[in-house]
Amino acid sequence: MEVKNNPAGRLYDILELARRQNPKQPARKAWAAVFEIESADTGTLLQMLADLLKLVHETKTAIQRLDNVDQELHLRPFRKIEGLLSNINLDASWENWQNKIDDTTLYGLQFSSDRLSRISGFTQLDSDEIVKLRSVVDELFNSVVDSALPSELKMLLLRNLESIRLSLAAYRIRGIEGIHEEIERSLGSVLLHQDEIQKSSSKERSLWESFFDLVKRLNQVVSLARTGQELAAPAILALAQMLHH
Repeated sequence: MEVKNNPAGRLYDILELARRQNPKQPARKAWAAVFEIESADTGTLLQMLADLLKLVHETKTAIQRLDNVDQELHLRPFRKIEGLLSNINLDASWENWQNKIDDTTLYGLQFSSDRLSRISGFTQLDSDEIVKLRSVVDELFNSVVDSALPSELKMLLLRNLESIRLSLAAYRIRGIEGIHEEIERSLGSVLLHQDEIQKSSSKERSLWESFFDLVKRLNQVVSLARTGQELAAPAILALAQMLHH
């Protein structure tokens, strides 16, 4: 699925896909299919739904900032959308949720998406690149689990990788900004532990080098979508260089 460059477009795509799910299955399985995660992974599923609620708020806020439009008309679909998400029962029949996603609601979101897409300034990320990055994250995560890193640094690296993994999984909801925020958070957490990281053995340093390569690649992908150029963040380069001092 091509991820739209504005919140209304992303919300439309998610709800449109949700409407096409089998009405006879539990809501848990329907949402898991929409978010492309395991239905038994309740923690991630609830996090995705929380992100979806944030997306609803983000979309409303973006619409309210529009000039020279009938805001009441644009905001009308949110009565049913907020009703849809006001009662989270993952074991209920999906049909109870599905019936609230009607043509009028989706059409209204399409209308808002078209308006917001013209002022977004972002382009879409390549879906194949997202898949590749998720694979890199999973591979590095497994390597860190099997490593002899000191426990505190191991947990730090695993937390960062898990957060990055979630930001990539939630890209269709959070958009580019969600990944960018995760890059900044990860760099900040690593900066607080730079002295311990510098003392790592050569084998342990290779894991950190792989992590910085991943963050650098993420940043280049995001900056290309935001500015049209693959910009290298000075902070990433500086942290990577500290391994060689």
